[in-house]
Amino acid sequence: MLNVDVNETDDELQIVAELHSLTANDIDVSVERGVLTIIAERQVNDGRGAERTIRVLSSMLLPSSVDAHKINAYFDDGVMTVTFPKHR
Repeated sequence: MLNVDVNETDDELQIVAELHSLTANDIDVSVERGVLTIIAERQVNDGRGAERTIRVLSSMLLPSSVDAHKINAYFDDGVMTVTFPKHR
């Protein structure tokens, strides 16, 4: 489960997800039909020499007040921040 915070101002909607121990290459962010989806996936050793995949997914319906086509996403120090401007 992802720890996700949603912050909204008059100008934008910001979603912040804590994804510690992951890299930017482990994360996929997409918007389709007004739904933001964050998928985090990585391979880990199970301690017996075998690899397994850990996958975490979070989706949220975006409010109609935001421009979903103008997504701005960045990942820094284990935190993914996704920002959408609001329609004017």
